[in-house]
Amino acid sequence: KERYAARLLDFFQAADTDHDGFLSSEEFDAILLDEAVRTWLSIMEVDVHDTKELFKILDDGDGLVSPEEFVGGILRLKGQARSQDVLRIMHSCHKMMNELTLISSRMGRDDNTARQPAPLAASRTMMAI
Repeated sequence: KERYAARLLDFFQAADTDHDGFLSSEEFDAILLDEAVRTWLSIMEVDVHDTKELFKILDDGDGLVSPEEFVGGILRLKGQARSQDVLRIMHSCHKMMNELTLISSRMGRDDNTARQPAPLAASRTMMAI
C-alpha cells in the first residue's frame, strides 16, 4: 500500500504543473492522458475512462484535488469497479450532509434541533403540499 501511495504521489506531483499543491480539473485531465499513468491505474483496476466523473469523486467540493484526496481516493478505488460506485455514494452523502448543515445553520438551528424529526402533523402538512 505504501508503494502504491508513493507512486500516486509521484503522479500527483507531475500533474501539478502550476505547483500550487492541488490539481485543477485541467491538470487532472492532462495527467490521465499520459499512457503510463492510465496503464498503472488500469492495473490497479481504477476506471479512468470518465475523467470528469473520477475528478468529482476525488474532489471534496472545492473544485481542486489535494494530494490527500488524490492518493486516498485512488487507493479506495483500487479494486473492483463496485468500489467506485460505493465511493460515489459516500461522496454524494457527504456533500448532502454539508448542504443540510448549511441550510440548518441558516435557519438558526443547531445540529441537535436539525436532526429531530418533524412532528407528525407537520409531516402530513408538508406531504400535502
